[in-house]
Amino acid sequence: MLAKNILLSLSAVTFALALSPVGSGTWTAVSPSYTTQTCAGGSISGSTFTLPTDPNGSTSGSGCSNGHLRAERRYTNDYTSGVHQFAGTFKITSFTGNKIAIKQSFNEGGSLFFLLGVTNTGDLYNVEGGATIDSGVATVGTTVTINTIHDANKNTYSVYVNGVEKYSISSPTGEFYDKFGAYQTDSGTGAISIDWSSSAFWTQ
Repeated sequence: MLAKNILLSLSAVTFALALSPVGSGTWTAVSPSYTTQTCAGGSISGSTFTLPTDPNGSTSGSGCSNGHLRAERRYTNDYTSGVHQFAGTFKITSFTGNKIAIKQSFNEGGSLFFLLGVTNTGDLYNVEGGATIDSGVATVGTTVTINTIHDANKNTYSVYVNGVEKYSISSPTGEFYDKFGAYQTDSGTGAISIDWSSSAFWTQ
């Protein structure tokens, strides 16, 4: 009986941690593989992504030509059309720097397109242009769920924070893929440690 109760408890925890799609329509779950990208002293341990205070000067490794601090997963969900949704849950465990990108929708043609940044006051913002997405929501120790929906057919892109749509922009055409972790923006500094505890992908 005790073993059965433990299994039921574990099942409940797993269910509670499961991510769900937002938005209208029928979504089909997909499970793309990923590669890891680290640069200039950034490191990854399991689901924890860490950047030190300063880059170490190294420019070796995938995505490291600019020498910026980087610790990311690059998902192989490359697409040029269709409707694609990402969801991920993160918690910043320490942050003595500022203006770090934590999620990217990258345009393979060379455009950064969309980088979700976080400030040391907990604001989420669009790195390209600086528009605030949500204020004070991502302070140290707070769990946050992010969903993004990219309709590559209609060239629209929406960002949801904890299940609520907070931001939308137009997207260019091209070939896209998703990244998350931690990446030093042009005006950003380390250090940061962020735990991405879960992630999921869907298409329509």
